[in-house]
Amino acid sequence: MTHDSPSAQDVQLALDDARRHLRGITDDGWSRSANGLDWTCRETMMHILDDLGSYAMQLSGVHGHEGYTPLQEFAVTPGRPQGLFWPEESGGTQAILDCLDAVGGLLVAVVASVPADRIGWHPFGNPDRSGLAAMGIVELTVHTHDILAAHHRPYRAPDVVVHRAMNRIFADARRSGDVWHDLLRATGRTPDTRGGSWRWDSSPLDA
Repeated sequence: MTHDSPSAQDVQLALDDARRHLRGITDDGWSRSANGLDWTCRETMMHILDDLGSYAMQLSGVHGHEGYTPLQEFAVTPGRPQGLFWPEESGGTQAILDCLDAVGGLLVAVVASVPADRIGWHPFGNPDRSGLAAMGIVELTVHTHDILAAHHRPYRAPDVVVHRAMNRIFADARRSGDVWHDLLRATGRTPDTRGGSWRWDSSPLDA
């Protein structure tokens, strides 16, 4: 990883910060619709967990494979989003935080331990460990924003990890001097970009 690429420590910092902010949501608040999404806050958390866990599995195996790991997804409620990682509803917010800690920890461990030349899969560029770290940080922070905005709670991810994630997979995105605003704009979460298409480039930097 280059000095300006996200590391396992950056993923952990983003996880700890997100958990600290999400702790304030009440147990009954997870059924509320997430801001700007067709998902509930609980479904949005499932999506975060799915991203973090699925990204870890892209590099955890030594033989590699095309596509996401072929595990069976399921929906808790028919017709609603499907996923692999569903926090127990009876556990409330604490269960959410415990799941985020455990599943996010898988990505932290993988990014910290796999060889630098191991490559995973993603439709927006097959990533190495720094690419997966950046992807995990982006998905975690923007969807934490979606959840907390639904509860009118302020949230801004740590600038240092957002800066490194942006430089790694949104290198060509417009910069304003406010890196958190730049990430929200790059992911369609500002008034001028909401509803528009967007994508990152998670290919290795030397590709």
